[in-house]
Amino acid sequence: MNFSFQVSTLVDFGTGASSRLLRTLTQQGFTSVGIVVDHNVINTDAVGDLLAGLKSSGSVSAISECTVSEPSYGDLDNMRGQFSLPDIQAIIGIGGGSTIDMAKAMAVLVHNADSAITYRGFDKMKKPVLPIIAVPTTAGTGSEITPNASFIDTQAKRKMGINGEQVRPKYAFLDPEMTLSCPLKPTISSGVDSMVHAIEAFVAKRTNPIARHFAAEGFKRVLKSLPPLTERLDDIALRTEVMYGAFLSGVALMHSGTGPAAAMSYPLSVHYGVSHGIGGGIFMPYVVRHNIDEGYLGYGNMLPDDLMKNDKDLCGLEEVFYQKLAETWAFLGVPDTLGGHEIDPDTFISETLELSGALEQNPVTFGREEVAKVLSLACPG
Repeated sequence: MNFSFQVSTLVDFGTGASSRLLRTLTQQGFTSVGIVVDHNVINTDAVGDLLAGLKSSGSVSAISECTVSEPSYGDLDNMRGQFSLPDIQAIIGIGGGSTIDMAKAMAVLVHNADSAITYRGFDKMKKPVLPIIAVPTTAGTGSEITPNASFIDTQAKRKMGINGEQVRPKYAFLDPEMTLSCPLKPTISSGVDSMVHAIEAFVAKRTNPIARHFAAEGFKRVLKSLPPLTERLDDIALRTEVMYGAFLSGVALMHSGTGPAAAMSYPLSVHYGVSHGIGGGIFMPYVVRHNIDEGYLGYGNMLPDDLMKNDKDLCGLEEVFYQKLAETWAFLGVPDTLGGHEIDPDTFISETLELSGALEQNPVTFGREEVAKVLSLACPG
């Protein structure tokens, strides 16, 4: 039982957490900040009140709206001019994962003057990155605590990140009230994303006992609370459970790594505009089925206690897990095929294989043959 574990971001979780953002700015001496905010939430009551409080403090020097769901490096270069003021001391991201990712990039680009794509990769920044503060308005992407920010390279047709410890947010305010305005589709997409995180973190070869604990607990909470939340979007108790579960799953993913379902979602988002959460969700049941058929036993340990009581046989528990996942996906309306998309299999497979690190994390062999098989199942004909 050997492992290392660290959560570098200072997380303030709970109803009303966002109201403590201004106090943190004061305590840290931040008198000039830039804000990237999701255009879909800027006029909601919760975000409006937060922005009004920040503006009245006199600390806001620049505000830019994120208007794209899958930002490119070109989008970063287009936005960066709004954050060129030399006195900006920190960048705040308010919105979903893409908005927070753009805030991370702005924190890089304030002092690193080359084109945004120059910093694609790991630790390519030559000059200091501004402190980043994340206020998510969705629950599931994990961007508020990760050292990664993903963007599309429109020339190479790849989705790759600006990565490194410098782009991990210094503070994250996880306030369930901020998610109350999140519509049904992004609520489902981000929640499914968190469950994919949890499943892949739990079974990853690089996982550890603490990561598995967080993954299982996060998965159980979202599995239980996301379906009823889709019918009661204004239920703050359910919003809290989903946000907490998603946070736990994000922490688990940080300490284990992702897997095949997430890897296969990248070509979908780049070429076909499928959201990362739904893309991973489409492939997850196929990956689970493959792993079970190849003899992996472990998914049953993620089941809630009431389902584990139904079958004490390990093989039986694996089937219970698979069936519960399929039932939940069907209830949430997660597609089980790529209907409507004419997938180029050669491009899809080759781009997925470029993410070999994620494929190698799978507990059983998952290479070209397995990617092709899953694609054929998800894209019949």
